Amino acid sequence: MTISFWLDAAVGEKKKEDFDVAIVGSGVSGAASAYWLSRRQGLKVALLDSAATGSGASGRSGGFVLRGVMAYYNHAVRSYGRDAARFIFQLNEQTQAHLSDFVKAEGNSFDYQRCGSYLLASSIEELHDLAESAQLMREDGFEVEYLKEDPLERGFYGALHNQCDIGVNPLSLVRSLIQASSVQVYENESVFRIECNASQGVELFTANRIIRAAKVLLCTNAFLPLLLPEFRSMLKPVRGQILLTRPVEERFLDKLCYANFGYEYFRQLPDGRLLLGGCREPFLQEESSYEDTVTLNVQTALRNYLKDRFPELAGASIDYKWSGIMCFTPDGLPLIGEIHDKPGVFFMSGCNGHGLGYSLALSRVLVETALDGADPGIFQSKRVLNLSKH
Repeated sequence: MTISFWLDAAVGEKKKEDFDVAIVGSGVSGAASAYWLSRRQGLKVALLDSAATGSGASGRSGGFVLRGVMAYYNHAVRSYGRDAARFIFQLNEQTQAHLSDFVKAEGNSFDYQRCGSYLLASSIEELHDLAESAQLMREDGFEVEYLKEDPLERGFYGALHNQCDIGVNPLSLVRSLIQASSVQVYENESVFRIECNASQGVELFTANRIIRAAKVLLCTNAFLPLLLPEFRSMLKPVRGQILLTRPVEERFLDKLCYANFGYEYFRQLPDGRLLLGGCREPFLQEESSYEDTVTLNVQTALRNYLKDRFPELAGASIDYKWSGIMCFTPDGLPLIGEIHDKPGVFFMSGCNGHGLGYSLALSRVLVETALDGADPGIFQSKRVLNLSKH
């Protein structure tokens, strides 16, 4: 967000408040960071968002907490190496374990369902990738089942079954994490300037107040380049679109479903609605956007997909259509680091459409990086800084 001199000056004397840590962005990464900070004694933490908590990409997602990344396991092994691929998938399993622990401690207030998922092959090529991935995953100690036939009987070539995957109401998850954290929340507070002062720490300027903190965590995902333009070469906004039918009585899906290398995904919600997202593959340039809108091209593709794969719902009424802005990096992995010219300001961004899967585990890495000086390892942002120079 930008702000003019006139608007900034019109507020008058801004209220100044001091915290140990300030988090900018109240999506799942910001909420999970707040949760981990609340596990440490004596920290005063602020959480700021330009809108309502969870109203960005997290509250607009499909609610898939998947073990995995944008690439299937065989491609992850080729891209990152065997050890790194294993580590990343184990990190996703840590998120799932943390969620289970959270439910035991705080209750199931966000429709937590450990229902498992199908990665569905939309082509013979994808089926071969799933077969190879299943073999590699079993060798690396992951529980997975390779299915040579379509478990849904809807025209797919086969599937990979992950029993551990979880469906959630993503907005309720975000707000449950925040509620369990007891942080000071500031909604509708856009940060438009960050200043670092050796004696006063980091100062965040909004239209109404100045928040001062020893450490700042930027969890704004795709919107980080709008705050810090130097990230434009490293982070790409990608709009995802979803449609949701009215409730139907028949239960025909009991798994999260992820097809065509993730370009289509669907699930049936507890109230019987079918959620269907994706279909942006033919329109990649058009969907690289910050604009929060649905488009005729993608929504038509979603309706056609619904008709082809779920003919019994061809005439179903559509209750909702919406979009959300995801964030992609050049190599398909998130970034964690400290802003080179802003000591004390750390960031986490670029979950490549798998923010819920990373959420709790990766946010813990961010907190440990910022507060304990831990090395974020494979997620170190310098790797993409080097890539962006070539």
